[in-house]
Amino acid sequence: MKKFTEKRILAALLLTALALPVLTACGDSANDPQTTEQTGTDTAAAETEETAYKADYLPDVTYDGYVYRIIAYEEYPAHTEELTGEVIEDAIFQRNSLIEETYDIDISQELYPFTDYTKVTDLMTNAGRAQSDDFDLATLVFRGAYYAVLEGTAPAASSLPVADLTKPWYIQSTNEGLTIDGVTLLGFTAFDSNPGGTGLIFNKKIIADLNLEDPYDLMDEGTWTSDAMYKLAEAAILDLDGDGKMTRDDRFGFITEWDRMSMVAYVGSGSLLVDIVDGIPVASQAETLYDAFTMCSEYCNRDGFMLDTFKEYGTAEASRVIGRELFKQGNGLFVCTGTSSLTTMGDMEDDYGLVPFPKWTEEQDRYYTMFDIDIITVPLACSQDLERVCVIKEALAVESLNINHPAYYENALKNRYLRDEKSLEMLEIITNSVVPDLGQNPWWDIIRTPWQETLQKKGTDFASAVAKNMPKSQKAIDELMEMVGSLKAE
Repeated sequence: MKKFTEKRILAALLLTALALPVLTACGDSANDPQTTEQTGTDTAAAETEETAYKADYLPDVTYDGYVYRIIAYEEYPAHTEELTGEVIEDAIFQRNSLIEETYDIDISQELYPFTDYTKVTDLMTNAGRAQSDDFDLATLVFRGAYYAVLEGTAPAASSLPVADLTKPWYIQSTNEGLTIDGVTLLGFTAFDSNPGGTGLIFNKKIIADLNLEDPYDLMDEGTWTSDAMYKLAEAAILDLDGDGKMTRDDRFGFITEWDRMSMVAYVGSGSLLVDIVDGIPVASQAETLYDAFTMCSEYCNRDGFMLDTFKEYGTAEASRVIGRELFKQGNGLFVCTGTSSLTTMGDMEDDYGLVPFPKWTEEQDRYYTMFDIDIITVPLACSQDLERVCVIKEALAVESLNINHPAYYENALKNRYLRDEKSLEMLEIITNSVVPDLGQNPWWDIIRTPWQETLQKKGTDFASAVAKNMPKSQKAIDELMEMVGSLKAE
């Protein structure tokens, strides 16, 4: 137990440095019975925390040094072995040290590049088919996790032996959209997701140099709409090198790729590609969708409006990394990115700001956005001790809300990467605006395709494309309902 004792001391010392922002972020009253103690701990950290979250339903157990195995991505690790002085990494160390000490386990991880995310999905699938207890948790992209549940290699969230999906460490707005006919397929938790969602970062210098309306002012006036956003982006287009053609050396309205441009097109309107009606998915044909995609296509027809980084660089991850670098160099007014990417913006010379996806009309009562990083950890259904897996998973979720979210939100973002108070307000709006859309992900290749392909071809006849694809969309929905029926019968 020497290893755990050392980690316990280090974790307690680290909490002292993080205590004030953690106290600020937890938010619930100390009188709330759910939030008066830290889950399963009696450390100095718990004594410092006055308003930590707690899962009273977790059993008081230890696991005799069990090695708890997680497979994850290099870019989004679930474990660190030592303190590094980096806020986010140290918070992971602190959380895991407390869990290891409490349950007498040793957390290990095997990492793969996010660009090779299908490797992790394959490991999950192969272990499930072979009924081989190869690991405890797998970090999968949303699409991979969704199909893992439907194929039986991961259990549905609502069937986990230890889970309370109503608790604050579960992302309620997301999970409600993943509940089909009473079955919650996936349960996103604070362990899976940093605060925030996908938004727009804009170059303040370009706004000032061109004397354009400031997106912050438009937000304050209630006029931050799609129409206003497109007009700003169009006004920023400039052939910087004067060669008569728009290349990545010039200035664009948007720097992004088509799948994210499709989000910008419609998500802010609140109309989804797939609606959940009385628990049943329905492929939407809402008039707002057609109008929103048509407007986006008309602007994207204009030379220089959008730099398609995927076309330039070939893979989603590379295109997003390089796209952010081009934005930092001043080659675009807007970049569509997850708020987790703000940690890569610290060396940008120009000032930048953050705004949510715009509303479709000024009359809308709220903003809407999509996932930031759509990854989630799911247990292996054939685990030899699924309850043990889920006890630790639940504890990790609770402590992520106690420790990691405040460290990320308060220290990494508020104190280091956001440059004005208004951006903090925007981050909070984005955090509270995330909604899932089965049509955007995981059914991107089934339901999103006609919308995106028409947009990408700069066409406007979305109605014909969607109608032609409707039998394929309905088949996917019917298959889902059949699988959900099987899950309910188990």
